[in-house]
Amino acid sequence: MSAIRMPALLRLALIVPLTLLLAAFHGFVGWHKTFSSREELLRHTAWTVHLPDWLGKIIGLVEMGLAVAVLAALLRPRLSRTGQLACYAFIALELISTATHQITQDGASLPQNVVSILLTAFLAWLFAGRARATT
Repeated sequence: MSAIRMPALLRLALIVPLTLLLAAFHGFVGWHKTFSSREELLRHTAWTVHLPDWLGKIIGLVEMGLAVAVLAALLRPRLSRTGQLACYAFIALELISTATHQITQDGASLPQNVVSILLTAFLAWLFAGRARATT
């Protein structure tokens, strides 16, 4: 099966806003998970409140690191595979988040998680196409 070919300019026009949006979102929530109090996290239904504090903080640091990775992939086309892998990691975190919210029924929004997963999967696909085009 052949891959869908997309003009480089169109791919870039899609990668830029999606990367900035997702990096800003994950950078913010990562910061929040790392540095906010447990009470603040509870108020905003952060899924990491269901974990030990130290693990929630590590997840926040990982999330911020992944945000930096997708920004680096945006700026350096040769890092597109890194951006793709970071997107996969974001999807894994979002799936865990979704499952945690559904199991604990803590009032978090399922549609928000689904939209985030779909947008991140689309960005991973765009980075994969960019990686193929730059090798």
